[in-house]
Amino acid sequence: MPRAVRRRITVGAILALFGGAVAWSPVSAASAPPWPVWSSHRGATGATTATIVESGYRLSIEAGTPWLNLAGSSGSASFRIPLAAEVGRAPWAGSARWSLTTAGAQLTLWGREPSAAPLLKVVVTARPTYFTVQFSGRVGPLLSQVPQFFTTGNTGLEMSEVSSGTTPDPVFRSPTRTPEVRLGPIPVAPYTAPMAPPPFVVELSTRLGWVGVGLVQVPDATTLSVTRRGAVTVNYPLSILLRIREAGAGGKVTAPRAPSGAVPGGRWLEFPAFVFTTGRSSRADLVAYHSALAAMGQAASAAPPGGRPAWWSWPLVDTWGQQLVTDAARRDDEFTASWVRRYVALWKAEFHIQHFTVIIDSQWQSKLGSATPSSRFGGLAGMQKLVRELHSQGIKVLLWWPMWVLPSAPVSRAKVDPTSSTFASSLATQMRTLLGSGPRDLHVDGLKLDWGSLVPSADHFSRPQLGVGAAALLRYMRLIAQDAWGVARGALIDASAMAPQFVRYEDLLRLYDANSSEAWSDRAATVSAVDPQSLMDGDGWRLTSSQAVSHIVGSSVFGTPAVYYASRWAGGAPISAAQAAALGLLISVAETRGQGTATPLTSDPASGDDWSYTVAGRLGAQSLAGARAIVVYRYQGACRSPQAAEVVSMDTGPLAVPLPAGATLVQVSPSVPVSSKAGTPPMLTVAAGVAYALRLHPGAC
Repeated sequence: MPRAVRRRITVGAILALFGGAVAWSPVSAASAPPWPVWSSHRGATGATTATIVESGYRLSIEAGTPWLNLAGSSGSASFRIPLAAEVGRAPWAGSARWSLTTAGAQLTLWGREPSAAPLLKVVVTARPTYFTVQFSGRVGPLLSQVPQFFTTGNTGLEMSEVSSGTTPDPVFRSPTRTPEVRLGPIPVAPYTAPMAPPPFVVELSTRLGWVGVGLVQVPDATTLSVTRRGAVTVNYPLSILLRIREAGAGGKVTAPRAPSGAVPGGRWLEFPAFVFTTGRSSRADLVAYHSALAAMGQAASAAPPGGRPAWWSWPLVDTWGQQLVTDAARRDDEFTASWVRRYVALWKAEFHIQHFTVIIDSQWQSKLGSATPSSRFGGLAGMQKLVRELHSQGIKVLLWWPMWVLPSAPVSRAKVDPTSSTFASSLATQMRTLLGSGPRDLHVDGLKLDWGSLVPSADHFSRPQLGVGAAALLRYMRLIAQDAWGVARGALIDASAMAPQFVRYEDLLRLYDANSSEAWSDRAATVSAVDPQSLMDGDGWRLTSSQAVSHIVGSSVFGTPAVYYASRWAGGAPISAAQAAALGLLISVAETRGQGTATPLTSDPASGDDWSYTVAGRLGAQSLAGARAIVVYRYQGACRSPQAAEVVSMDTGPLAVPLPAGATLVQVSPSVPVSSKAGTPPMLTVAAGVAYALRLHPGAC
């Protein structure tokens, strides 16, 4: 794949370089409609109110107060948002003075002490479908206090109007009025959080619909949450941030000169912006969050559809599940180069697929975090030989790579510091060893990144100005990706960072250790909303016999299926030869669907894993019958209607096959009974594990 795709500079990216905000300016004043601006009017009580009406919402604020009202564009319902924050200080006193100014679509609110010394500056910027709020202010003496935003200390977001809430973080997915997003280890097995990081957004269900509160830039922090009193908290380490001038690690925390009039010795911080979005549903609001970040240049994809190598759609065959069911994961001496050869040969024989990507998972290293292969693999020479053999069979190779691990010390005692002065050069050497083609290199095709959530505490970093918390993880992933792509232009980075700001540094987004059909579907649906251009790794290492078919069928449509077993599923049930062969055929047909975007066909993950896949605006594939079958459509030229389709089912019996864009069925090969009624899809009586070619008469092109 030409890496020019990765380096493509978009308008949003250029704008991001100059502060991250999109300048919504018309091409010509004569042809463009007037853009909404803040306007002021005096009400019946004599108070002045500033108002702006965008296409999807309405904002208003009464002069002399911090109370911003968010309403629908008609103004029929509202949700109150205090434009105040507690940053190292006690709650705001009733004697605080508030003043505002407006300029176009931007409103600036100042909070001052009675002496007129500024304490807080809040900038609200309205855009057609979202608005941003950025805080900066003088930090008080309570540096151990977690900063709280959208609160006066006594009053926060209007929680009486909140009926429920949710978060895209799989750990905290249950409905709650106090949603939370967290990057970091969790106190229960498997101890690593599923997404590193999840999107930094929380969602609240109100009379207006769903209201999302998210971060624009990547923070020097690890949590975002809503408290029972309606404050939005972000755990910025104030004592560290006050000592540095942030240098662009992904956040926007700076230590600018205090504004004119501030008291001597005042310490002033500027924080990453919040973005507010709305939607009719939780998913719609997540889509709006992604769209807002994309408009601000914060959600660029490393490899959007249309620019990926074809082999990225090959199935992923990971060793870890088979290591577990054969005890090779518990007995180090069992996991060897010969073990990998046997596994690959068995998988190929059972699933009847010749081209796939094998992932050599944990325990291939001489030490965790080292690029040197274990002696069980024959060291450097032995691993080189294994990789050459796999390449000669048309198989690609990825290596598992644990993050935050120093090979020179136990995991519990020391962790990588991506801000250290020696880290960049050390990492570059490791990436060259793994991905290079020289005589001392392994020449693998990419990396599976793991343990991204094990971010050290803020005081671990030697140069915190380069990022702590999520910003440190962003730096780490950026260096890995840039080094990897610099060595091998087509190297594949498989990671589990779901936050849209991270997808520019990963090619595959792994669903990470889900253990139920509902969890896989829910995570995939979240990714399709917040990272729609990302290719998903289905990650099926915990697949049991009852889950295997639906998940592999679903992930064959929404992403790249990952199969971790060749002889038995998780739990010990054997994989029958017939089932493996049928799944292999289905996977092979699905990988021809092209490169596009996935959409779940149901809003409830518990009701099934059926997906549609759109390629260049046309329906490219769809799972059917509760993820028991697939159909892949074939088009000719620019015709909007398919001229052919291919169908594979895991079950024998009747199967309804939808035909988009007015197409009609002409012939099925091999021939099977077909019934059809006007206005309904044709019903085919199919056999399990057989590929059926459908010749269609297209509708109008």
